[in-house]
Amino acid sequence: MKDKLRLIDYLQDLRKKGRYLFLKEEAAQALGLTDTAVLNSIHRLAKKGKLAHLKKGLYQIITEEYVNDGSLPPEWFIDELMIYLQVPYYVSLLSAASLHGSSHQAPQIFQVICGKVIPPLIVGSVKIVFYYSKNMMNIPTQKIKVPSGYMNVSTPEGTAFDLMRYLHQSGHLNHVATILSELAEVIDGDKLAIIGNQLSVRYGQRLGYILDALGFEELTTPLYEVISKKAPIYIPLRSDTDNEIIDKNPKWHINVNETLEIDI
Repeated sequence: MKDKLRLIDYLQDLRKKGRYLFLKEEAAQALGLTDTAVLNSIHRLAKKGKLAHLKKGLYQIITEEYVNDGSLPPEWFIDELMIYLQVPYYVSLLSAASLHGSSHQAPQIFQVICGKVIPPLIVGSVKIVFYYSKNMMNIPTQKIKVPSGYMNVSTPEGTAFDLMRYLHQSGHLNHVATILSELAEVIDGDKLAIIGNQLSVRYGQRLGYILDALGFEELTTPLYEVISKKAPIYIPLRSDTDNEIIDKNPKWHINVNETLEIDI
């Protein structure tokens, strides 16, 4: 019991510092205990739902209100986790869109783009999915305040391009179009063009076409100026289907092979 109480005191001190993750070895050293003694205390607290195992030797402190969930919200610990893994990251896709005000559909998973291949992490009711990107530095990010400090999130403009780059991971085309219809309210056209100049032209073509179709032609003017200078060739709106071409869009050089239908 003494070990458990000492560990509890240690965990409470971590929480006061805004930390929700800890290493077993770190706790053993701070408490002057053996790894075995600390592990026994960890197991007792885990049975009560107050701790959860994340990675080898790494544990999460679960506050009282989230005991039934088996995990804190991922926003609370993603930055600490990625620092521990020493992997650059940012929250993106549907998770980022939700943070930027797109409330059409709450994402069922927490989506993170990072600089290393990492398997999905499931803790209690939380599932974090990681997507490797070798050119993640081309997507601008911002820091958003969370209970444990800050986390890296793709900007609205960066999120829009990632929705194009990871279309299948973001849902079907019409779902992405619906998300973009809400996200467009906080997108800066000039910033959109800067990203479009750094990525493959096909992403800018598709994004520009969809935003125009949604009625945001004024927003896409800077992007069009960038894309048009790259002499784009015609590409399908959806590259994963053999659907018949129903229209050709000469502005963005898009072979339209699916009708956009947004759900508002």
